[in-house]
Amino acid sequence: MLTRRAFLRRASALGLAWTAGRSFGYAAEPLAWPGPIGLQIYTVRAEYARDPARTLDQVAAIGYREVELINLNAFPARQLAADLRHAGLRAIGGHFGVPGKDWPRNIELARQLGLQYTICSFSMANSVDGWRRLADRFNEAGRACRAAGLTFGYHNHIQEFRPVGNTTGYEILMANTDPALVKFEMDVFWVTYAGQDPVALFHRYAGRYPLLHIKDMKKGLQVNPRQFPAANVNPFAPVGQGKIDWRRVFAHVKEAGTRHIFVEQDRCDEPPMNAAAISYRYLRALRL
Repeated sequence: MLTRRAFLRRASALGLAWTAGRSFGYAAEPLAWPGPIGLQIYTVRAEYARDPARTLDQVAAIGYREVELINLNAFPARQLAADLRHAGLRAIGGHFGVPGKDWPRNIELARQLGLQYTICSFSMANSVDGWRRLADRFNEAGRACRAAGLTFGYHNHIQEFRPVGNTTGYEILMANTDPALVKFEMDVFWVTYAGQDPVALFHRYAGRYPLLHIKDMKKGLQVNPRQFPAANVNPFAPVGQGKIDWRRVFAHVKEAGTRHIFVEQDRCDEPPMNAAAISYRYLRALRL
């Protein structure tokens, strides 16, 4: 028969074991993102421009295993591919401009680097017809990418959420692009800045977000959702040090269809590589 004293000893031991387990990372809660964590190289763009190989090595030393590239025409593709291999990094995608006559060249460069995604990183339209024309161009780019074994995607900022008529550019793009041809890379910061709910968009457009940009917003920031922050203001914080509820976001990434995430911080109060390391450590430890 289990005495009261023995019962209390056993309960105490189990409680200590549970506490110790949490302390040493054996908590029952699953990791928020168990897969590889990526970095958008724009975060460390100045370092990258000076010395790409050393910068990629430093990114890998933090723990990142995937990257998203910028300025793909700035360095020879063969050398960049070698630098990535040396660092042990996989380049998942690259950012380009609005698809145009040079898009076949971008596709060829993406193939040389072994990318999966070619991303249009910014666009602007001021009318319903303008956004519809843009959607048509995205569909064309998507078809060309698919034929080359690639996937086309679009990265948002805030201009897509400004009203045009009784709708928004974002709604027009979503309604007029073929989900099989055009994917979306949600920038969680800019969606939040624009006054939108990332999780609500995951629900509404389930499966259309294979890529996410993960960056945080400073606490107490005053936001005008229709205007970009002034050049002398840094609204960004390392991931986990701002006000975005990352547990809530990651609880719904399966519904979003997310396959890759990329930390990005456009402006940093500390050295960018330090900010990248802070963000990585937070995400690697984050549990649901």
